[in-house]
Amino acid sequence: MQEEKEWYQSWFESPYYDLLYKDRDQEEADMFIHNLVTHLAPSKNALMLDLACGKGRHSIALNRMGYNVTGVDLSQRKIKAAKQHENSSLSFEVHDMRMPLEPNKYDYVFNLFTSFGYFDNEEENKVVLTNVFNSLKSKGIFILDYVNGERASKYLLKHEEYSLEGVDFSIYRYAKNNVIVKEIKIKDGVVECSFTEKVNIFSETKLKEYITGCGFEVLETFGDYQLNKFIAKDSDRLIIISRKP
Repeated sequence: MQEEKEWYQSWFESPYYDLLYKDRDQEEADMFIHNLVTHLAPSKNALMLDLACGKGRHSIALNRMGYNVTGVDLSQRKIKAAKQHENSSLSFEVHDMRMPLEPNKYDYVFNLFTSFGYFDNEEENKVVLTNVFNSLKSKGIFILDYVNGERASKYLLKHEEYSLEGVDFSIYRYAKNNVIVKEIKIKDGVVECSFTEKVNIFSETKLKEYITGCGFEVLETFGDYQLNKFIAKDSDRLIIISRKP
């Protein structure tokens, strides 16, 4: 009997995921990375990891700025697409973030665009952060970019429908048990299918508890891609910069 896949394994591998989020463009990634790099001022020989890199748009942006970058993601399909951009200082590989990374290797680890907290088991989420901690050199920097779930759950667009390239999407959102759930129903000609997305609602306090519990020192918190101050009731993002002692 075949083991049932988790929602993220099925949805992230689907071409409908790319279609639905096709407006997540390289320009937005370039802007965010430019702001981060300007603020963090990494040395030119810094080694960087983009954890849960998807098709690699943030990895590509970092590499264009002159850095040596490795991007990893669970999705074989996304890594296959990302590998088209590989060069001598940019590489991609399939990796489950719950599995250990090479220890004491990286100067910077980026986990961007709400690519954390996929797992129902709290311990698995903590393992991810422990793996990041262990993969960083001493004084290494971890950048976690997460949705401000507390605000997002209050302003959920509960239902929307639209068509993209002849494919009909019907999307339902609701919050339950500190999780924002998005149910996506798809009609593509005679093909009908459905997928689920789940995002854990983590407060600033909870995420910082996770991070410091793994040994990190929290340095700064921002609320958007322009790196403005985080304000719980107003900010769209929760961006936490922390350091390994």
